[in-house]
Amino acid sequence: MTGAVPQCGVVSLAALDLRRKPAHTSEMKSQLLLGETVRVLRTSRDGLWWWVRNDLDAYQGWIRNWGVVPCNAARARRWRERARGRVVCAYAEVRAGRGSGALVSPVFWNGRLIAGPARAGYRSAELPDGRRGWIAAGAVRAASTRAPDLVERIRSLLGVPYLWGGRTPLGLDCSALVQLLLLEQGTVLPRDAHDQYRASVPLARSGTADFGDLLFFGSPRGRLAHVGLAIGDGYFVHARGRVMIGSIEPHNPLCDIELLDQLRACRRPRTTPRGSPWFVQNA
Repeated sequence: MTGAVPQCGVVSLAALDLRRKPAHTSEMKSQLLLGETVRVLRTSRDGLWWWVRNDLDAYQGWIRNWGVVPCNAARARRWRERARGRVVCAYAEVRAGRGSGALVSPVFWNGRLIAGPARAGYRSAELPDGRRGWIAAGAVRAASTRAPDLVERIRSLLGVPYLWGGRTPLGLDCSALVQLLLLEQGTVLPRDAHDQYRASVPLARSGTADFGDLLFFGSPRGRLAHVGLAIGDGYFVHARGRVMIGSIEPHNPLCDIELLDQLRACRRPRTTPRGSPWFVQNA
């Protein structure tokens, strides 16, 4: 590789695969979303792959360098300050014109960009690499505005297929689902289930988890391998084959007895998400 190793980077693709080894055939550990910033820790010998740490959750892995804009720490910080637009729909498009023109880039839920004020149903949008276009006004919200209702968000994701390492509505794994649901509500969690367990706190009382609590599953002597988000009255949402609603009540038709036998702990995020319990909104 020629030239200095960049200090940081800003993700410029809608989703960028984070791999265990510097090869496209290697396991996908996770994905980075548009507008997330990373610290570059080292590069492959040919310079095409970078080992990075996501500033959001400190998760590390190899990325192909074509998916990030290299920069220093100051520029990464300025980007985070300016990119206050958050994508609030599963999928949207930035196009050259208002509702028409060439595709500039797709964007996924929880991606971030620089968005202008709403005008005639659209907002101007700027991506990390300087590309510009227009996006439907309802697809983006400012970070200062209230997040969408958590239950409504869960409804919109039901049926999304399970994908190991996936962090987009094209495919999600269990811990990514929980992480992204709570991120939209303003609660930052680590990427993996066992780290989410460590970052949450024990419940003050035992019994059924309350709305917004985390349910952790795993073999008795093994590592915690699955997580779900409680939505009230014994129900929880999780990604197991697909995003679905489950129950920890043995006689409920939505209860997976095999999974229930692996329930290891219920813990609480340090910030409680807003929303109404599932059973209240479906009564």
